[in-house]
Parts: sequence; C-alpha cells; structure tokens
Amino acid sequence: MIGTRAENLPSCHKNSDMMCLRDYVTGGDEMHYGKQAQGTLRLDVTHSNLLQRWHDIVFDDSMTVARVKDKLYRHGGTPAAFQELYLRRGGSDTIYLYDENKTLKTYGARSGMELHIKDTDEHSISKHGGLEDVSQVEKYEMEDEAYDKLDNSVRAIKRREKAKAEAERQAKIASGELEEIPEEDEAEVAANFPVGSRCEVGPGDRRGEVKYVGKVKGLKGVWIGVSLDLPEGMNDGSGKGGKQYFECKGDKYGCFAQSANVKVGDYPEVDPFASDDEEF
Repeated sequence: MIGTRAENLPSCHKNSDMMCLRDYVTGGDEMHYGKQAQGTLRLDVTHSNLLQRWHDIVFDDSMTVARVKDKLYRHGGTPAAFQELYLRRGGSDTIYLYDENKTLKTYGARSGMELHIKDTDEHSISKHGGLEDVSQVEKYEMEDEAYDKLDNSVRAIKRREKAKAEAERQAKIASGELEEIPEEDEAEVAANFPVGSRCEVGPGDRRGEVKYVGKVKGLKGVWIGVSLDLPEGMNDGSGKGGKQYFECKGDKYGCFAQSANVKVGDYPEVDPFASDDEEF
C-alpha cells in the first residue's frame, strides 16, 4: 500500500496543530459568564414538544419559578399553568422546580445550566410539530389558468420580456444585422438519426443508442434523446417538469443533444469492465 494507513495517522488529541486550534477556539470559555452583572443568569432552555433550543436566555437568580414560567410562555407558547420546569444542573443531576414561590437561586441555578419545559397540555398547539412542521400549514393554491391571467405575475413579466426580445431579434433580422438560422425539420432529423441507431455524442465521444427524436419542453429546436452506455449524462431520459421522453438504464444514463453533436454509425457498446490495454 502506498502512503500512510489511516490507523497510523495521529489523532486530533496528538496533533499539535489541532491542539493549538482547540486552545484558540476555547480560549475564552472560562470568561463566558465573567462580565455579567451579579445575580444575572444565562440559561439554555429546551421544550418537550419542540426541536429548537434557546441559548443564553437571561434570568435573574431572584426570579421565582412563577415569574420564570411567565417569561418562558413568550418563548415556547405554553401557558404557565401547563408548564413543569426542570433544572438540569449537569450530568444526571436534574431537579423538578415544584414550588412556584421559590427562586432560581434557591434551587442552585447557575449560568450554563439548562431549563427544560415539560408541556402537560394535551391540546397544546406545539404538540406533534404544530409550531415547527411547516408541512402542516395549509398552502394557498391558485389555478394555473387564473395565474396566467394576472398582469403582475412573474410569468406575465417573463412573457413580456420574451416578446420584447423576440421583437428586437426580428428587427435585427429585418435590418440585416442578424442572420436567421432556420430551424431543423423534425422529420429530416428523424430520418438522419433513426431511433434504435448506435451513436456517439459530443462532447466526450459518449456512446449510446438513439431513443427519441423531437421537441423537448422548455428547449428550442429538435433534440435527440440518447440512452448512454455509461452514466455520463445529465438525466434519466426525462426533461424539465419530470416528463419522461425515453427509457434508459437509470439516472445519468440519459442525455439530450442536437444533431450537430451526434454521429450515428457502427459504435459497439462500451464494456465498463474492459481494460484499456486489452487487444481486440
């Protein structure tokens, strides 16, 4: 084997550069809570029904559990009456803040600890992803025909821009500034590139078989769909919008090309396991 084996490489704990980087990143950790006012607490807050986590929420150690619940209502949306609070003080040390008249200081709260909200409301709005799962939100949908009639839609703007560009192009053709290239005849292309013919597609001299000749939605001109021998294409025989134009082996085995980039002839199928040094 050439090179160093992975198990022989130094771990991040033995690598001096990684140790220096760790020291730089964590250099000010011990001072994270050093400049805050006396009695101020910064606690992380989690919620039983939510994936999100709120970091460094500011409290005062003289706040009673009841006041803390009122404040947390504005974060998680759970009314104070349906909150059970737990203070996670590190490791497995978790205590239930059962007395609403006691303060955070009484329970030994310190900056860096975690307050966990348990939502006991069976009909909570946050239950089952109610506040986070956007798939549950009913989306407004407009019929395509109604959208097409709007004058200020993106589609209408693009339509006007396309019409303007076409008018400018026609004006240049009329004045002789631009030479109009006639569009290929679909029947002629189909005759020159019969479906089922072996072919080679550029760039890259990719070999395959002609599977489709015709129009492709969203593209101008006549296109040739090719099922490639190797996964060197851009699709699986489908075009924009997912419309399937021809079948091929799978993703990356299909491509669309114009006639100038396709040559039909005796192109044997490529063997992916053949050696470059193999003699025929």
